[in-house]
Amino acid sequence: MIQSTLRLNEATTYDVLKSKIDDFQVIILYERQPNHFDYNYLVNFPSDKLKKKIERNYIFPRSKSETFIIRQQKYEENFDLYHKLRINARDEMLVKITEFMTAKFYSTNENHLVPLLENKPTLKWEILNKLFQKYEVMLHSHTRLTDENSWEGFSALFKNYLVNHGIEELVETYSYERLLTLEKEELNELFFQKISDNFASNHDNFIDRFTDVVNTYMKKWISEILVQFEIEKDSMKQITALLGVSNPVGEHRDFELIVKDHNFTIMSNPIYQFITEAISNRKFVIDPSGGWPQARIENNMLLGSIQLVPTSKKNDAYMKTAMDKLAEELTELDVDVLDTLCHHYLTRSAEATDRVEIRLDDLLHSRGLKTKLGGSGRRGGFEKQQRTQVLKALSVIENLWIDMQHIIVYEQGKPTKKSIQSRVFLFNTLDGSPHTFEGEISQDVFLLTIGEAFEYFLKGSSRQVKLQPNQAIEFNPYQRKWEKKLTRYLSWRWRTQARKASYLQPHKISTLLEKLGVQLDSQAPSRIRDRLEKALDLLEEEGVITFWQYDQWDESCMARKGWLRIWQEATIIIAPPDDIIKYYQPIERKNNTKSTPELSMTPSKDETDQVIGNEFKEKRLQVGKTLQEVSRELKISTSYISNIERGGAKPSQSIYKRMREWIDKS
Repeated sequence: MIQSTLRLNEATTYDVLKSKIDDFQVIILYERQPNHFDYNYLVNFPSDKLKKKIERNYIFPRSKSETFIIRQQKYEENFDLYHKLRINARDEMLVKITEFMTAKFYSTNENHLVPLLENKPTLKWEILNKLFQKYEVMLHSHTRLTDENSWEGFSALFKNYLVNHGIEELVETYSYERLLTLEKEELNELFFQKISDNFASNHDNFIDRFTDVVNTYMKKWISEILVQFEIEKDSMKQITALLGVSNPVGEHRDFELIVKDHNFTIMSNPIYQFITEAISNRKFVIDPSGGWPQARIENNMLLGSIQLVPTSKKNDAYMKTAMDKLAEELTELDVDVLDTLCHHYLTRSAEATDRVEIRLDDLLHSRGLKTKLGGSGRRGGFEKQQRTQVLKALSVIENLWIDMQHIIVYEQGKPTKKSIQSRVFLFNTLDGSPHTFEGEISQDVFLLTIGEAFEYFLKGSSRQVKLQPNQAIEFNPYQRKWEKKLTRYLSWRWRTQARKASYLQPHKISTLLEKLGVQLDSQAPSRIRDRLEKALDLLEEEGVITFWQYDQWDESCMARKGWLRIWQEATIIIAPPDDIIKYYQPIERKNNTKSTPELSMTPSKDETDQVIGNEFKEKRLQVGKTLQEVSRELKISTSYISNIERGGAKPSQSIYKRMREWIDKS
């Protein structure tokens, strides 16, 4: 009886102490560091450690964060600020739940997925993204997770846990009798200090126990979703839907036709790639001693030059002047016509030595140009200037001469060193005689044959061709020069990456600038960066790429002197369209487990934190500010802010802080 009375008195005293504790809110700030997945993590996903968490339904893992206890009065005095922070924390929790469900599906269906995705890390990455999006939509549409009362109930649960835990520790330290003698404010100061210390020091595994409480509630909270999730039927049907095909073998032919409607078929061998870069970036050097203009190359594959050597038999002095003039006036349009000729030849010829009939209007139509309407009911045509531009480009191409001292080619599967000299293309009239584009063209049609140098790269298994998005030729050659060059280069890189499916291998910025032919001292560094980001944004909008984002770039480096050098060494991940990946799947190397490339992979933009971007854009529009205006205020590039607003980039801690402070004070 005495023991029962003592326990009753303790319980009553405990309730008295609890009643004196002021109401409060728990604010969690998650550490906003870029989340980088490396190649090994992706290949081994889900790890054994993660599987154990899934088996235990451990939904909400402990993660790096700072937790603050805010008394209710202070919370209400700064309601807008603290409420936004609570909403951010809530969104982080939903992300954790979504990640858990994604991992659970993959783990549950691992027996089906592993054979399909073996040695295909890019496809695996896409599957994980699609799963994440699927469950993200499911969670956001679930009434329990969008109901404010449900969140308040959740808040009340862990606040009650904190109060009970805090009182217990105070009793152990000071005893009931001592605590009862304290004034209410004194008791609150002790309590809030104790809880704050526990979060800061993790005394007696406090944070782990607190996380367990959160997980216990989460398991009950989303149990109906998990039940639906775990008993989903027709898992193979869902997996097929995620792969984006219902009958990959049967539908491949139709798919191939659709893809080729949106892409040109272009040679991807090293000689052709060098020719396009030499013309685009005007690498031809004029020889004052009388030699022909040439662009030299020396690397592991090639040693030699591309020259402008006339086909005409006129005197050398006259032709020397003509060839020098061509070298000085090279444009992107010359590359467009070269690619168009290549496309028409490859899609119309059966053998590498075939002659293909080409009409001048074919080259104009391929650039996306439209004929003009004629008067008096007559059929119109292309403008004279448009035809003249194409003729000038053809005069460049007919004079291109390949002189390679050595090049590596493959014969019967073995690398062989060859010496090659030939024209790039040969042009003939319909009767078979040599044709030239010098001066006015006398006929609208000609025969085209590919140069001997390329025959080695178009035979059987050695055939080297790529898909190049139509936009590379359709983009305006003056206003969209950067976009054209990037599209050509990226399409070539995707073809070279196809065997290992290493499409997400980061691109070094210095390499991209080199391929663009950018001279770093030609303009202000900030303008170079803005123009590159603008070009990538446009390629994303046009569907040329799926997304792009920086890889391990710290925006705070922009504040340092000489930031351009640091930025040049940074890398960017540029993902190709799904159709390109799917088209190249048949040539992926089957046995690619012995050596895996060093590959740093970041989440796609669907996995980045869009909260700050959405808030920032909403506030910017609300106060009537343009991107350029806030860019100057915050000293952050316009393109980078735009990328964050769209969810295409995740800000570093320092940038996040700057943007958050701007939102709060605006």
